[in-house]
Amino acid sequence: MFDVTLTLSLDRTAVFFVLNVAILGIAALVASFRYMRIYEFKPKIPYYPTLAIFIVSMLLIPMVQDWLSFLFLWEIMTLASYFLIIYDWPEESVKKAGWKYFVTMHLFDTSPLMLAVTMYYAFHGTFNFGAITEYSNAIVALFLLGFAAKAGLFPLHFWLPDAHPAAPSPVSALMSGAMVELGLYGTIRVLNAVGWSVATWIVYLIGAMAVLSMLAAIFSYALQDDVKRLFAWSTIDNMGWMYLLILAGLLGVSGVEKGVDYYVVAHGLAKAAAFISTGALLYVFGTRSLKKAKGMMNTDSLTAGLMMASIFALEGVPPFNLFMNKLNVIKTLLTVSPALAYFTALEWVIAFILFLRVVHAYILSEGEPEAKRKLAGSIALSVIVLLILSMVSQFVCDYIWVRW
Repeated sequence: MFDVTLTLSLDRTAVFFVLNVAILGIAALVASFRYMRIYEFKPKIPYYPTLAIFIVSMLLIPMVQDWLSFLFLWEIMTLASYFLIIYDWPEESVKKAGWKYFVTMHLFDTSPLMLAVTMYYAFHGTFNFGAITEYSNAIVALFLLGFAAKAGLFPLHFWLPDAHPAAPSPVSALMSGAMVELGLYGTIRVLNAVGWSVATWIVYLIGAMAVLSMLAAIFSYALQDDVKRLFAWSTIDNMGWMYLLILAGLLGVSGVEKGVDYYVVAHGLAKAAAFISTGALLYVFGTRSLKKAKGMMNTDSLTAGLMMASIFALEGVPPFNLFMNKLNVIKTLLTVSPALAYFTALEWVIAFILFLRVVHAYILSEGEPEAKRKLAGSIALSVIVLLILSMVSQFVCDYIWVRW
């Protein structure tokens, strides 16, 4: 008999991930109400039941206390997200993106996690969470491989710029703002099980993957015309930032979990606002192309304003809370590697300049694209609430951290 006790509970780290999923899940459901009307074909996939399964599985993953239940819910989350990615099934590019995601997740995500869980049970006699004492480096390496694939870290990022844009925009918001961050949660859970002590080569590998993720994003930003692909690359970039905090913890900095938890919430809110604003763009103008929507401010100032505000939130411009979280990453890195801290600060500046170019070249530029529809109130409301929350989330996180 397997030694499994299904227990749901929340520790201080898990509650931030659950909070992030809950807020983004509600926003995605509200935004979907009118957004889904843009699809004129008869869908083969039931959208709302699949979306509900996706959200519930993500809510439960941080709450379970054994690896077997974790893996079961992880696969449900993966399958639900796959069906949502291919929702727009008549588009050939969507089918290809879904297939790439499905294969990548099962080769580099689910398979390593299954092997890690099997080894954990074989050597520890239980699936319940606990210290990893036997063959720890092998088990940790397999776990980290699976979680890095879900998080979209370089070089396992190649599925993300195709899969996230293929999904309906509210789903893209959940995938980029919540699902990939559960890879980070899994990483923290495993590192806690080994006391944040792993082989040196694993430390260097995590650092290299984080830095290369940021560099890959920087070199890709200027090449994007599809605004959803642009924001997808931003997800890869920000996962690099979060894994640099993990790196700092592995190098001996205490208390990095707090920084990770706060960053998760700040990034989730900003990224969800950004992706739902792309849904606003597609709903109003019928395109995701920045060139075709050039001068959007002259046609629909609300849609353009929401897009611009979302970009500022995502790039950490005050008063949005990602600003404080990015500063915290740089401050933390200064204690272990000034060179890495300077690199991160420079990358932030370059990314901001590239996104500022998008604002001036496409949102505020000359032109007057034709509007197909008036922006739906439910879509606008979702973005506005997310942006407001992204300005006050720091206070909420402080309260939870102290009281939990």
